[in-house]
Amino acid sequence: MKKLVVVLLLAAAAPAAAQVESALLSKITFNLTNPGGKSLAMGGAFTAIADDATAAIANPAGLGLLSSVEVGVSGKRSDDVIGLVTARSTATGSNFFVPYPPVRGVNSDISARASGVEFAGVVLPVSRRLVAAVSYAENLRFEGDPGEDGYAYIELRDNRSSGTTRRDFLYEFREYGAVSLRNRLLGLSAAYRVTDRLRIGAGLTLNRMEFDLLGDAGGPHRIVNRNYSPTTIETKTVTMATRGLDQNTLGFVLGLHADLVAGGKLTAGAVYRQTGKATGTFEIGGDVPKPLWGQETRPFSARVPRDAAVGLAARPFPGLTIATEAQWIAYGDFIDRPLPIVSYEGLAGPLPGLKVGPLLAELTPPDDVIVPRIGIEYVASTADLLLAFRLGYHREPARGVTANLSAYDAGGVAYDVNDPPYSESVRTVYDGGKPDDRFTGGLGATVSRRVSFDLAFDVGRFSRVLSASLFYRF
Repeated sequence: MKKLVVVLLLAAAAPAAAQVESALLSKITFNLTNPGGKSLAMGGAFTAIADDATAAIANPAGLGLLSSVEVGVSGKRSDDVIGLVTARSTATGSNFFVPYPPVRGVNSDISARASGVEFAGVVLPVSRRLVAAVSYAENLRFEGDPGEDGYAYIELRDNRSSGTTRRDFLYEFREYGAVSLRNRLLGLSAAYRVTDRLRIGAGLTLNRMEFDLLGDAGGPHRIVNRNYSPTTIETKTVTMATRGLDQNTLGFVLGLHADLVAGGKLTAGAVYRQTGKATGTFEIGGDVPKPLWGQETRPFSARVPRDAAVGLAARPFPGLTIATEAQWIAYGDFIDRPLPIVSYEGLAGPLPGLKVGPLLAELTPPDDVIVPRIGIEYVASTADLLLAFRLGYHREPARGVTANLSAYDAGGVAYDVNDPPYSESVRTVYDGGKPDDRFTGGLGATVSRRVSFDLAFDVGRFSRVLSASLFYRF
């Protein structure tokens, strides 16, 4: 076979081609939906409606629909299942040239829960045409903890010993510690009624992102690689930490809201949101891989992914609203630099293979996605009471990190590390996640045109969300 020439992937990677090599972080969820129970119940198809105080964040142009002072608050609870994967394979046979069987991906899901105030705001009409709002929102929150036993994401066993022992070798990678991600903002928004049918809006936001790789009782956040043989156990531990990212950055939101048919029978809305990048430092310690010597401290930046949405809302007859929307989300915005931290060594190429390594995984951030949304609302009314019944649907695309691990020969031909099968294991663990069909619904009530309550739920294969909102109009 041709002699392999190892080209370290870190040097070959483009500057914006990866994320932190944390298997837990690779499946992080962002929950980038508009705040408020009404929006949640209608599948997030709210951009072309935006008719309460949450419009300050959802679509500031919708503030132009409001003509009185309004205060609102909304709380949310989310119970997420993080769809983690463990890569497993066991080699058996009468000699060490018997190949490993294909790697199996085994579900290793963990729970992530979060609750709190997601929105609070005040709407203040300034003049007949100008409406302003001050708001607070928590538009990003993620907590993931694999527990005291950590998350074993690679488990490869070598039992090719002719029955001498049942567990000759074990190659294991396990991550310990939690991940915490949070972004809170203060916003100042305004809408201007250009005509009776056209409204434009904009807002400035002051964002504070907090991104922490937390430790546990056993030490800091870390990835532990254990190699067991019949006589020894080799353990390599790489610690991970982020510093200095909890800082304030500016952002903005732009919106448009228009009546395409007089009387609000068909409305359109559009919005674009962007936050600034928070800069921090990523630190690794412990058994730092040789390719990363001298790079134990590396700057990086992170931000809430940019997003934009366009939508339509039709009212075919009084009381019924049907809304559709498409939301673009740039999930690859989250972290801007390649930060691989774990190295792999083994045999690559055709049997009997050649020893290669240490190699670093090449990680690729999620692609930009389009999220389709649809919502239906029917309102029954009396003189003093409005009751709203809402249903919705949206599809969350797969949005996880993918990865590859290869060695290359002098001609640039890629070879897997296949004994142990680390290359296949890395691809199995960093699989990009899975899409999720989400169904929503809820109830709303408005009493005497002043007080409104909204209750909503959002359920899918991987999470459940509950929301409750209260608005008062003076």
